Amino acid sequence: MRGLSLERIRERLAAAGYPVSVSTLSNWQRGVTRPEQERYVRTVAELERVLGLPPGVLGQLLAGPGQAGRKAVLQPGAPRPAVQRLRAELGARDATADVDVLGVQEDVTVAGPAGWRSVVRVVVRARQPGVHRHVVLSHVQGGRLPVIEAGRDCALGRVRTEPEAGLVAAELLFPALGTGDTYALEYRKEGSPVESYHGSWFRTAGQGYELTLRFAAGTTVERAYRIWRADGRSAHKDVAQLRLIGRSLVHLVDPDVAPGFHGVRWEG
Repeated sequence: MRGLSLERIRERLAAAGYPVSVSTLSNWQRGVTRPEQERYVRTVAELERVLGLPPGVLGQLLAGPGQAGRKAVLQPGAPRPAVQRLRAELGARDATADVDVLGVQEDVTVAGPAGWRSVVRVVVRARQPGVHRHVVLSHVQGGRLPVIEAGRDCALGRVRTEPEAGLVAAELLFPALGTGDTYALEYRKEGSPVESYHGSWFRTAGQGYELTLRFAAGTTVERAYRIWRADGRSAHKDVAQLRLIGRSLVHLVDPDVAPGFHGVRWEG
């Protein structure tokens, strides 16, 4: 399901016999409260069906203390006012006005003191004729700002930064599309090795996400976890421990992510 409002979700839950208020759904989404009562546990199972999610995914995300959903003590996300300012400077205040993002595929190499680098492939669908660009953002908690470069099938346009907020926004240009046309573009990012996690934000449900993390020789990793957060003010939550393949690679794939930040954190 794509772009369902909380009111629409409430209506569908009520029709299935699981009444819940919009404010309660909002509190769950933002991590303010958890659905710990038994009747809400059943509601969460129905919510997974409404959103088209695999059984048990939201149950893990919303679990109480001591369960899979424990909070990870990590820094807040990108400040929303700064994000909006950068988008406005590039004439893209609404991230979904021109395109639907159908999927994101990212291949990241973590190289210890040398930093990290990634190749990101994004599939978009034009919502109107003449669409010829897509704005991407990258956020870090410290160190130097990430560098964004165009990859295959696009060119780098304007770039705007807000160093105090750790944000960089870049315009990726491609041939004009017609309404409903799909297009795959690729870009590269490089950053400093400050953070011990990596991931992407998704503003709407229904997008596919694939993340591969490769740890270069000399980078010690003992454990890795899938993480999620509802918004920039809430803490990350561990969803599940992931397998370290050959002690140097972690892979995450989700064909239909829920809104929020999805990614992987690791411990050395």
